[in-house]
Amino acid sequence: MSMDDVDKEARLLGQLAGIRESFLRRTQGDLPLLRELLARIQAGDSTGLVQLQTYAHRIHGGGATFDFAAISESAGQVENLLDVLIGTSAAPVVEPHDLRRLVECGRRLVLEIGAATTQGSP
Repeated sequence: MSMDDVDKEARLLGQLAGIRESFLRRTQGDLPLLRELLARIQAGDSTGLVQLQTYAHRIHGGGATFDFAAISESAGQVENLLDVLIGTSAAPVVEPHDLRRLVECGRRLVLEIGAATTQGSP
């Protein structure tokens, strides 16, 4: 490997680390919105379901792309639950047991995002 290749690889790794850091910062910055959506849904406001689904989908994909496995897995669980809930009717009425599962998965996602750091990562 030539010095040029080494320099290019180092630059690319630096850029990837910067993008990873931006993803994590943006996602952590969205925590108040995530908490608010979960609280609204828990209070019976189903209008937040689609917004939460969009958010979870973005976090699921980004977490997988940037090697935040726990975040991606938690977001995927939220996304899958919402796919089922939203897919069942035009104006979803969330059953209490489904609501509990959704809130539990959402809280786990909040914790995973809050705990994540980029230290020691590629």
